[in-house]
Amino acid sequence: MEVALRRMRADDIPQVIEIEKEAFSTGWVGTPFRRELNSRHTRFLVAYRTDVTDNAATSTEELPSGPADAPLWARMLTGVKSALGMGESAATDNLAGYVGIWLQGDQAHITEIAVREALRGRGIGELLIIGTLRVAYEQGLEEVTLEARVSNFVAQRLYDKYGFNEAGIRKNYYADNREDAVIMTTDPIHTGAYREKFQVLQERFLERYGEVQIEL
Repeated sequence: MEVALRRMRADDIPQVIEIEKEAFSTGWVGTPFRRELNSRHTRFLVAYRTDVTDNAATSTEELPSGPADAPLWARMLTGVKSALGMGESAATDNLAGYVGIWLQGDQAHITEIAVREALRGRGIGELLIIGTLRVAYEQGLEEVTLEARVSNFVAQRLYDKYGFNEAGIRKNYYADNREDAVIMTTDPIHTGAYREKFQVLQERFLERYGEVQIEL
């Protein structure tokens, strides 16, 4: 299975809602995706299968250089088609996961991140984290933050891998069972130490999963 990353489009919403409902409890308040897509304070990225036709992401060019770029990362490509999705709609069920990002002050706040249950464990969640950090660099933000269930050790290990540190606890955060959330925040991402760490992680990701198309 080959997976790439691009900005979410309006015609992705039905599939994203499916993934959201599958990933989160019945007590989860659904996201108003159509409204959020029009906000300059939010960014949604979707991971999509390139082995299933997606007519909006076929042409590519080199990713522009930036502070987090490395030789291997330069092999990640960015689609030049409009993020609005000109042309035919994507094929049914080609979306593998998505991430919602709130651009808040000097932070990129991950509001939700989800992967189709059948496709978990294949690096899709990690790709969504990489994309989020790339958005944060693109926007000139200082750090990335999120909440995770205190019992979700799998997710916490992934976030820890990308330099998210425990910054506190939100008591009774989740409506379905009143479970606490752990707040996790990166160190400042523009420091030399963090850039080097992120560069190495991107290289390892590419070595494991191969070239990835990306459109931010």
